[in-house]
Amino acid sequence: MGRLLGDPEVWDDSPSRPRPALRGLAGLAIGAVAGLLVAFAVVPRPAPPPLEVRLPPSAEAPKLRVEGRTLESIGIGSGPLLLTRSGRLEEIKPDGTDRRVVAQNVRASAVVGPDRAGVVVALDSGVVSRIEANGTTRRLGPASFAADGLVGAGRRLLACPDPEGQAVDRSLLLDAASGRATPVRIGCPVAWAARAGVFAGAGGPWTRAQGFRRAATTPKGGSVLLGRPGKRPRVLLDAKALAAAAGKGALVDGLALSPDGKLVAVSAGRPGRSWQVLVVRSDGRRVAAIALAGGHRPAWIGWSDRQGSTALAVAAVDRRGDLGTAELAARRGSGYLLAWQPTDGHARVLASGVPMVAADGFAWSSDGDSVAVSAPGGIYIVKQADVVYSTASPATGTLLAWPSGGTP
Repeated sequence: MGRLLGDPEVWDDSPSRPRPALRGLAGLAIGAVAGLLVAFAVVPRPAPPPLEVRLPPSAEAPKLRVEGRTLESIGIGSGPLLLTRSGRLEEIKPDGTDRRVVAQNVRASAVVGPDRAGVVVALDSGVVSRIEANGTTRRLGPASFAADGLVGAGRRLLACPDPEGQAVDRSLLLDAASGRATPVRIGCPVAWAARAGVFAGAGGPWTRAQGFRRAATTPKGGSVLLGRPGKRPRVLLDAKALAAAAGKGALVDGLALSPDGKLVAVSAGRPGRSWQVLVVRSDGRRVAAIALAGGHRPAWIGWSDRQGSTALAVAAVDRRGDLGTAELAARRGSGYLLAWQPTDGHARVLASGVPMVAADGFAWSSDGDSVAVSAPGGIYIVKQADVVYSTASPATGTLLAWPSGGTP
């Protein structure tokens, strides 16, 4: 007979049927297990730790041979090199032929271009100048602004300030055609992703540290910002994350953006301590940490722009002892050039020894196939596929860029 509503429940003590209390405990246990399974499926798993890239042994003990030969058999598929030499900005083919003076009385430290009209924008002793194809120049930005870094593509430029007498985080977005300037709250170093229209720069907290390019103390940032023109930059790597990845007191000394803007390379460390290059995705997740040889510091970092793939090059130079504060061209120390592939996480040495002694310039070819390093002995070029060095003599001077010879 069925139980009426309100009647006391009648328990069956028969061993063939589980008691309600036991049934309740079993239900709770099953529910707890099911809940754990659901939580495991719903709650995101922690991101895997970043890849620790080991230094190839050849970086410590260079054994590679330099071949002094012309470049005809290598087949360089890129435009002419842009060099600065004896107060002139010059253009020359990789094989050392067709040298042309782009501008006189210009001591450029960075260039953007040339575009299809032959216009080059150069950073000359703090002044950002537009250089026409006929050699005439025009200053971009306000007369009161002194720049310490310049990046960009086409008519879009980003110049970061020289901190001497200026706010350290007052960079300018510049229009190469109109000269219009828009302030943006980031500081040096800066980087630009050509295809994505994304820029990166250093952010606070700011500190002063000796042992950088200038003999005097120079403010350096403790975080990395990422942004687009017209939008406020966002924090990609804050000071806490930077210290956790590169050590307490680590500073941002260099930045490089992959052409699609999805990967950011950050040179981080502090003079007198170990340095490394961190690779971070645009969403902030760390991908890899590339440790450098003891006493070496990155002089340049840059991504290739190769069809279907890209690679990161890290040019590390010896900064031990008195080499710590010497200008690049004045130091007699050596170094090495490392290439890292994000597809498989492998690294290898592309150049070391002789080509890196007193190296003072670095650039990828616009097709992403070759890397060039300038030094007193000439321009040393290596193709990724062959790892063969060649000198492009008599192409002497400090290498600034290796454009295609006409970009949109």
